[in-house]
Amino acid sequence: MNRSVLIAAIILAIIVAYFGVRSAMRGSISTEQSVAEASARPDTPQALVVEATSQLHMVHISAKGQTAPDKSVTLKSGTSGTVVSTPVREGTFVKAGTLLCGLDVESRSARVQEAEAARDAARIDFEAAVTLAEKGLTPANREASAKASLDAAEAAVTAAKVELGRTQIRAPFDGVFERRLAEAGDYLSPGGACGLLVDMTPVIVAAEVTEAQAGLIKTGMTGEALLADGRKFPAKLRFVARTANEQTRTFPMEAELETGDEIVAAGVTASLTIPAGEVQATLIKPSLLTLSDGGQLGVRHVLEDDTVTFAQVNVIDETPQGAWVTGLPERILLISMGQDYLNDGVKIQPVPAEGAR
Repeated sequence: MNRSVLIAAIILAIIVAYFGVRSAMRGSISTEQSVAEASARPDTPQALVVEATSQLHMVHISAKGQTAPDKSVTLKSGTSGTVVSTPVREGTFVKAGTLLCGLDVESRSARVQEAEAARDAARIDFEAAVTLAEKGLTPANREASAKASLDAAEAAVTAAKVELGRTQIRAPFDGVFERRLAEAGDYLSPGGACGLLVDMTPVIVAAEVTEAQAGLIKTGMTGEALLADGRKFPAKLRFVARTANEQTRTFPMEAELETGDEIVAAGVTASLTIPAGEVQATLIKPSLLTLSDGGQLGVRHVLEDDTVTFAQVNVIDETPQGAWVTGLPERILLISMGQDYLNDGVKIQPVPAEGAR
């Protein structure tokens, strides 16, 4: 029995010693790893970065607007009177000079006849004064006085005819008499509206573009207009404003549509797309855009010495793949995460972000 107990004790001691040594070794290794990890931990913050390169990109300027007539005018009366005739139906195409509203001439016709009679009498007096002056039977100034009276009579005839002509409101250009605003029997004061005349040849699209877009387009550029009903027509820029709208800071523009024989109404929603040429630009994710302390739109990137800095950009195009911006160098390391929490001048440890751009 003593021998068996001795053997068991020896075995137990060996087992205890074995596990004790293993435990001590594990503790030592764990301590060494902790020390190594602590020494490897960087003192500077890490940031995910992605490299981006600029390339030539075809910029497409997109703007929403609506169709409009080439010319539109509300015809107004230049005198007072009662409307006695409205010979043109609404929606009728008319030539320049067509009578649209006629006013009662009242005494204006009689005034023309009276002025013409006074002119004829003044002409007779003038001719008689000339004859007498040639014979030396009248003072020299008599002829000059008669000539002045004749000129005044001629002017009175012209004024009377102008006043009579104001009773006939005519189309100033070829177009469609879109809307009648006065009916027979209405009394029009000076400035009273007779109707609306529009010229739909050509149809135009009126839209507005941003400050960045306005610098990329000019008159003569061609593109395409998509109407709300799905029809597409070639378009050509004919006007780009150089003065911005004070409220919206956008620039008005107009494009002529080539509609052929198709009828296009005014006021239809239209999307205008104009290729504005190729520019050197960088494609980035919109989420990389941020604002500086001064409110400028831009991105934060890493310099060669691993410091953070801000670069202002202009967004020139937006596509399903991302935003195309200008203002960046040919190659750049962009901070792809946490850019809103990093200040300019902070030193970081760049970590490549695979698949991010």
